[in-house]
Parts: sequence; structure tokens; C-alpha cells
Amino acid sequence: MNARGAVTRWGAILLLWLAAGLAPSALRAQVVIVDGPGQGVLPSLTPALQVRAIGLGPARPIQYNVQVSTTPDFTALVLDSIFDAADSVVAVQITRPLPSEATVFWRVAARSMLGLQALSNSSGPRQVPAWLSLIAPNSPIGNAFDIRRPLLVWRVAPVVSTIGPWRFDLEITTAGRPEVAATGVRDTTFRPFSDLQANTSYRWNVRASLPDGTNIRVYSQGSFVITDPPLPTTTLLYQNFPNPFPSAATPSTCFWFDVGQTGVSVSLDVLDLRGNLVKRIVPADDGVGRFDAGRYGRGAPGTSSNCDNRFVWDGTAADGRTVAPGVYLARFRTASGPPTYRKIVFNGR
Repeated sequence: MNARGAVTRWGAILLLWLAAGLAPSALRAQVVIVDGPGQGVLPSLTPALQVRAIGLGPARPIQYNVQVSTTPDFTALVLDSIFDAADSVVAVQITRPLPSEATVFWRVAARSMLGLQALSNSSGPRQVPAWLSLIAPNSPIGNAFDIRRPLLVWRVAPVVSTIGPWRFDLEITTAGRPEVAATGVRDTTFRPFSDLQANTSYRWNVRASLPDGTNIRVYSQGSFVITDPPLPTTTLLYQNFPNPFPSAATPSTCFWFDVGQTGVSVSLDVLDLRGNLVKRIVPADDGVGRFDAGRYGRGAPGTSSNCDNRFVWDGTAADGRTVAPGVYLARFRTASGPPTYRKIVFNGR
């Protein structure tokens, strides 16, 4: 472009500015500034931002483009919203829950009717809180209660009121089967409305939902049990847990059994489906096979474990090799009466 053409071009731009009511002194850099929650974990799944567009002139409306991404280069957008506003200072309320526990970055672009535009600096990283967290009981190595209706507690991250509130569906299961179910719970605590069985391993899960159908389900890390202090009156074997196993928290499956009379001789073996012995659990290496009346297999008092490591199976045979994944049987025998069998599902390693 020659000098005359350049003068003509800039003259045309100046005429546009003057037509818009701008003095030459208003010609300055265009800037977008975004104020939002500070560093660290966000206080909400739907944070609010304050946006200021500077130097775009008086022409209205201004077009804003809000972007939130899980990558600093904004190649993985989780929000890309465009809207017009008549003000150069706007409050932006995010109304779509950001991904649970994600690391996010945000930026805002603004463009005037005259084509003046600017892009804010990237803000981040920020950590999105977990949508739903189970609080108690939720130990990966198990919990024990001496009451039949323990209190279950969980937590959800806040959302803006226009898309809330959260509602909850809860299940308490044993051996994978629902034992207690509650729907439409509004509180973040729940106490079973009937007594749970003593000496039974339970797990629980919660599904949190918003009115628009957005939902998430979280399962407890470990199991919990209801202990029964009095001595048992019957000799019996309970279902092993976890089952199937191993799980992320427990590499072995635990056996519980009760002995109703002192001096009862007990054997506990793991068999394959053909009836072949895979491993003997009781008597163990210590040779103890006769027991006093009591409850066995539970974790020691004062610990948070539900399991006594003397009465577990880790998926190995008597020679120490790991067995093939599949279904096995626990056979429990005493000096009198027929044996008791429990099905074991081993996922393999």
C-alpha cells in the first residue's frame, strides 16, 4: 500500500470513530480483565466471574465469549458461551457444573460493534471440588458399629440456586444385593429406618442429582459391619467379603465365623468347583483348629479394620502360586453336622 492509500485507510477509521462519538484521545489499547475465585479449590461447581472490557468504545452491544477448559491451551473446552451485553462491566454466572475434581482454566474475549476486540489473560489453574464425597463410614479398610442403625454422612459441592438443589438416592447393599433403599433424600445424612443385621458386611452408595438430570453416583471405599457383643449360640460361617475380590482397597477376602460352644473343632478350606483342595485356611500354620465360644475373623478391637488377617484368602494355592480367575468354594466343617459352603468369586491379579 502506498502512502496515499495508507492515509486514506486511517482516515476512514478515524471517521468511523468520530461517527461513533469518540474523540481521538479515546483511541487506546483494548483490554479484558476477569476477576474470579482465587487460586486453589473453587468454592462452587458454578463459580461467578466479573468481566471488564476496556477501550472498546461506546458502541453497543458488546459480544462476550466465555471459555473454560481443562487444558491451559484451551483445546479441551468444557464451556464455550457467547452472549451480548449493553455494559462494559458484566457479571458472568456459570450455570453448568464444571467437571468433578477437574483442573480448569478460563478466559473471556470481548468484541464491539466496530470490530474492536480483546482477549483476557488465562486464569488458572483452579481445582473443581468433588461433586459428591462419602464421608462416613468410608474407610478403605472397613468400619464397625455397635448400633444397628448407623448414621451415613456425605457431602456435595455447592451449585448456583437456579440449577439446584441436589437430591439423593441411597442404597445399602450386602453381597451386592440392595438391603435398604431411599429415594429423594434432601439431607446429606441418612439413618436406616430399620435395624441392620449384626455380623454382616454392608456397603453403601449415593446418587446425587440436579433437576436438569445431571447426576453422579459414588460407592463407599470399604464395607461396614454391625458388631454383636454377646457370645454366639450357633456355630456358623458368614459370607466372605469383599466378594468378588480383590478390590482396590483390599487384596484379600475375609472369612468370619462364629463358634457356639467351647472346644469345637473347625476346618475352613478353599476348593475349586471340582472339589479339589486349593488352600486350607483353618487350621492355619499355627495348627489351631479347636476354638473357644466366640466370634472369629473380625478385626482386633481398637483398629479400623473389619478383618483378622489369620482368616483371609489372597487368591493363592497352597504352593503359593496365584490361581486362575473364577468361582471357588469356601467349605466350613465342624465335628458334627453337614459342611457349609459359600461361593467365592476371584477376579484374578
